[in-house]
Amino acid sequence: MSYYIHLGSSTVKIYEYQDKKVELISEKSILFKSFYDQESGISLKNYRMLLTYLKDCIKQFGLNRDNTKIYATGIWRKIPQSQIELIQADIYDAGLKFHVISHEQENHYFQKAMQGIYDRKRVLMVNMGGKTTEIVVYDKGNMIDKKNLTIGVADILEEFSNINDIDSNLSSEEIVNYGLKLLENIEIPYEFDCAIHTGGELRFQKLAGYPLVKNTVFEDGIHEFMISFVEFSKRNQELLKIPQQELYNLMPSNPTWMEGAKAGAYLGEIIFKKAKIDWIVPSDLNIVHGIVKEEERLNKTLQKSNKNLIQL
Repeated sequence: MSYYIHLGSSTVKIYEYQDKKVELISEKSILFKSFYDQESGISLKNYRMLLTYLKDCIKQFGLNRDNTKIYATGIWRKIPQSQIELIQADIYDAGLKFHVISHEQENHYFQKAMQGIYDRKRVLMVNMGGKTTEIVVYDKGNMIDKKNLTIGVADILEEFSNINDIDSNLSSEEIVNYGLKLLENIEIPYEFDCAIHTGGELRFQKLAGYPLVKNTVFEDGIHEFMISFVEFSKRNQELLKIPQQELYNLMPSNPTWMEGAKAGAYLGEIIFKKAKIDWIVPSDLNIVHGIVKEEERLNKTLQKSNKNLIQL
């Protein structure tokens, strides 16, 4: 049994890997971008919240430096070196190792996680972040294109700071047009059979009552559901009118995660409209699934090499 901690810009997620299955066992939303300063890094309050949460999880799940790996992404790549060294020391003292991965490594693991045949269909992968979004194009099981878009959930939240207010009077058209304006110089010159929307999107859409139907575009044993763009857009519009407290209640163990739910839904709609997507497949796959795939591949290669050495 092994554990993986994905430390992002706003959420800490802990995964357990056992019997070739990756399972999310704990998460906590901490908005590290709030009160972030280029010189001093993340705020002392958020830093303490992180350490407390990690120490609690160490006790609860028996995490240690041998069975657990931390992969920090997003805002952690911008933390001043002085604070990085402090974090590394404190987390080491708590019993774990802290490791920041590059944007290129994160993209690599994401692509590994999403790599598949998909019944030889042309598929657009969408991996949204706080300030950037990665899109990857697969055709007949091969990656043929990828782009990093300079738009993320935080951009929607910053432009429409009242998006979570029930009396915001915002319209779907206003939000979508804003996003499309940001992407007006981006070309996505393909026709797609579907898009796969990653980052816990399946869990969210189930919780928020999106009208999912059976995935008939491809069958891979993982992605069972899909939703039409028309129904997705319609539910997003309804979501604007739902009181934020109702969304919090859908995830009582980590209600803060829902702070970016409406903005994230609209960012997805913006990208899908830009790419002329008709069908959306929500997915819970993420970089941890890619990390596990990569480790399995390396272990098989090592075992094969050792076997060849023994035979010699």
